[in-house]
Amino acid sequence: MKKWILVLGVVMLLIGVSLYVYSGLEKPKINENSFTVNGTEYISKNISVNSKNFIISVENPTSSSGLVPAKDVNRVNNTSTLAKLSLPTYTSFGNIKEYRNLTPANYAFVEFSGSHPATSITFGSEGYLVYIGYLGDISTFLILIGIIAIIAGGLLNNNFKFRDF
Repeated sequence: MKKWILVLGVVMLLIGVSLYVYSGLEKPKINENSFTVNGTEYISKNISVNSKNFIISVENPTSSSGLVPAKDVNRVNNTSTLAKLSLPTYTSFGNIKEYRNLTPANYAFVEFSGSHPATSITFGSEGYLVYIGYLGDISTFLILIGIIAIIAGGLLNNNFKFRDF
């Protein structure tokens, strides 16, 4: 009887769902989306980077935006100054800009926009953010394998009845 495949699938599905919920509840250290408004210039709160193993991830930035050392924020008054003073991104894919290997200091994210930006800034230590990413990947894998095992167990065990448990 292949009932054990069905039971294994249910167990994997339950573990996968619980890990997925946990990874969703376990948020990065700080998620910031409040900005100080100065005309069309939006400035985030200061982000204190205390080590080289720190990641700043910016989701939904405008094209006129960048990460600037906090000491230079007052010098930014237009997009051309922002382009000169902003730091290069480590990676940029889709609607996400990521900054890594920063010198320990204070930074601020600056955007020029006609309306309040929908930008979300997440930052924390690299190890912590990678841990959350792996947790999400493992949970997705367990959910998929659990569903496949449930289907396989149900098909192989055609005379399955709930009273068998």
